[in-house]
Amino acid sequence: MRSVLSVLLGLSLAACGVPQELQRHADLPADIVFENTTILDIESGALMAGQYVQVRDGRIIDISSRPVRGVSPDTRTIDAHDAIMMPGLIDMHVHVYDEADLAASLAYGVTTVRNLGGFPFHLPMAERIEAGDLLGPRMISTGAIINDRDGRNVDPLQSLAGSEREVRSIVQEQYQAGFRHLKLYSNVSRENFIAIQDEAARLGMTISGHPVEGSEADPLPFSATLDAGFVTIEHTESIVWHALHDDTDPAGARALALQMAAAGARVTPTLIVHQNLARIVETQGQHLNRPEMASFSPIMQTLQSSTYDFWASYPHDDRTRMQAFYVEMTGLMHRAGVELVVGTDAGVMVTPHGVSVSQEIELLVDAGLTPLEALQAATLIPARALEMEDEIGRIAPGYAADFMLLPRDPQTDLAVLRAPLGVMRNGIWLDADQLAALRDASARPGELRTWRRLVEHVVTR
Repeated sequence: MRSVLSVLLGLSLAACGVPQELQRHADLPADIVFENTTILDIESGALMAGQYVQVRDGRIIDISSRPVRGVSPDTRTIDAHDAIMMPGLIDMHVHVYDEADLAASLAYGVTTVRNLGGFPFHLPMAERIEAGDLLGPRMISTGAIINDRDGRNVDPLQSLAGSEREVRSIVQEQYQAGFRHLKLYSNVSRENFIAIQDEAARLGMTISGHPVEGSEADPLPFSATLDAGFVTIEHTESIVWHALHDDTDPAGARALALQMAAAGARVTPTLIVHQNLARIVETQGQHLNRPEMASFSPIMQTLQSSTYDFWASYPHDDRTRMQAFYVEMTGLMHRAGVELVVGTDAGVMVTPHGVSVSQEIELLVDAGLTPLEALQAATLIPARALEMEDEIGRIAPGYAADFMLLPRDPQTDLAVLRAPLGVMRNGIWLDADQLAALRDASARPGELRTWRRLVEHVVTR
């Protein structure tokens, strides 16, 4: 079987190579200096005009209000013309299937993604990105999604366990493969959940995922998830389902938010993915044809087509009403003190990479966050959640040169996030023309390559 996979790999690469826009960038200048820059202090929201930012080897090495002196002869100077420089965005919940997804993210200023559902290709892809052989956002990945074999919504792409021994083996195999983060689905039994936590602690792995519901015969309270120390609990929708049983009573919602804050919970609301589902219902499927779907994987559209057909003919308005409550519940969590991070679930339910991040930020503002707080949920807070707060999430000397230039202050006009003037990722500067080329590349996925990866993942688990 592995020889068959090797043939498929060769065919996929020959038939659909990595987009030229993402291939290695050679002969980079030793230094890049941005002048006439207005830096957005992502902590305070203050704007610092007239700044000079010096970048070398993928790092910010100096920020000054005076021109940079003593630079090398081949230094490249970029006049920002007073544009706003802010940290690159972090999407804490994506599903990457192809290099085209990387292009879509970078085109909208997303410089770090967390892939929640690992395939064999994800760690080598992340290594190629960090080595500079592949242009893309920094990628952190969990292993394959872990679920119980007899649970609800089982999926052939998940790692399914039928016993405590089996689930321990799954965790160990993911660790040996190089993964250091686990993603749990909803229907893990009590015994398996305890075993996963035990193995993760022993191996030094983190856990994120859906609230764990246990089995039908032995359900787990929501407090079991709160007590497990998840890096992030995924989806306001799943929290409302499990902890509130879809009851929209405001008093119960407020009590839950306070309980979560007291437990130190951190949540990835992913409001945009359910909004897209609701829009499919509201438009009887027309939402599937909006222009931004050009960058959504055609393979995933094919695999999810029966789901889209179901929701396109769904006769009720409860999805619209529940979406409004998910936004309300997200605001209640925020006001109670629950940390929120931006995540989109990009790659599923007609949610494209890149552009969906700005839409999620706007939904957080609808939930009651200030624009600055919503921007922090896509920069500072996820950097802290990833234990990379000294590496990414702000503009400062010593930090990764991951940022973007915007024509206006996003605090007063979040729409500018959809049209950056340029993006820097790991010291590589992408101007407006190159960002347009990336958007074009995002609409040219390697379909054969994606099929090969799906087959390889299913066969080798």
